[in-house]
Amino acid sequence: MSTYIFILGKHPELSIAELESRYPKHKILAKGGDFVVMDLSELIDQKEFDQLGGCIKAAKLAKEVGKEELVSGISDVLFDHYHDVKLDYGLSLYGTSESQLRTFLMKLKKKLRTDGIKSRFINNDFKNISSAQYKSIKRKGIELVILKNGNQFMIAEVVGVQDIDSYSKRDFDKPFRNMQMGMMPPKLAQILINLTGVKGCVWDPFCGSGTLVMEGLLMGRDMIGSDINPKHVEGAKQNVEWLKNNYQLPITNYELFEHDATEDFSGRFDAIAFEGDLGIPHNQFIHPDRLDEIVGDLDQLYIRFFENLKAMKGTAPIVAALPFFKLRDGDEIYLKNTLLAAEELGFKRDLDLKYSREDQAVGRDIYRFQLP
Repeated sequence: MSTYIFILGKHPELSIAELESRYPKHKILAKGGDFVVMDLSELIDQKEFDQLGGCIKAAKLAKEVGKEELVSGISDVLFDHYHDVKLDYGLSLYGTSESQLRTFLMKLKKKLRTDGIKSRFINNDFKNISSAQYKSIKRKGIELVILKNGNQFMIAEVVGVQDIDSYSKRDFDKPFRNMQMGMMPPKLAQILINLTGVKGCVWDPFCGSGTLVMEGLLMGRDMIGSDINPKHVEGAKQNVEWLKNNYQLPITNYELFEHDATEDFSGRFDAIAFEGDLGIPHNQFIHPDRLDEIVGDLDQLYIRFFENLKAMKGTAPIVAALPFFKLRDGDEIYLKNTLLAAEELGFKRDLDLKYSREDQAVGRDIYRFQLP
């Protein structure tokens, strides 16, 4: 077992749920508003971290010390990476005020000079290290995460950082995009897949432009994608071909085809994950009268979908991103009738978390269902 510190994204509860689902044999040692500390049997490196959509960075614990030993402890860890050439390093501080970084960095600089270590810290304006800064030093330097946990400080070596450029490329550079049907962020697609808790084949019955299928293929999963709209299916196929060419992947483990998700499906799969129709563009507030009609139509669609799953007699976990709608007065409307119908059909719900931004009129409710 190794101890890792995960720095969480903008939806911490969702990030922790993703970690718990992907690593079921974990042990949580500590957590705060933007971090969680876990014992894991799995190795976390950059390749593994790239499959986590909800975390910003991960660091492997090297040492735990009291405040008085903190500077010397950091120096010891850095010394293990020193090879008689100038060492670039950065510190990121969590669990306490970032303003203390200046003090730690200046004391550390003096200590390293005394120990004969040629070094340079890259913390701009004595702030935590950004993803871009980490990219600049990961080949010839190191970033350490310093986490205050009670009266102790954990010193951990960063082993994975969110690749913002790659996410952006997959989000904006793929050939087929349809803003009218909503755009699932690649990070969210990864989260949904991980929340299934299975390593087998995943079916996305509302695949749209194929974002979830693409992310699943990058994660090494067998993927099935279907959609009632033939234009979306053709667009998803274009996007998968683009993915294969741009990421040099010999991908063959997928199917994409036209299918109505409310009708019987005979394919074999181990889990279902999807974001369905969100009803309206994300940035448009809708009058409550019009919203009642939109919600009614969506409820009808998803109730028929769950009725179909019930008839199929499958027991695979179902992770769904369903819309909720924000009103100008701050109230929210969600698909209550869908949830009631799923419950009456026998589906058990063990996850209910939100994914949204302040500037969006439509957010996502993340649910996990299963038939016992």
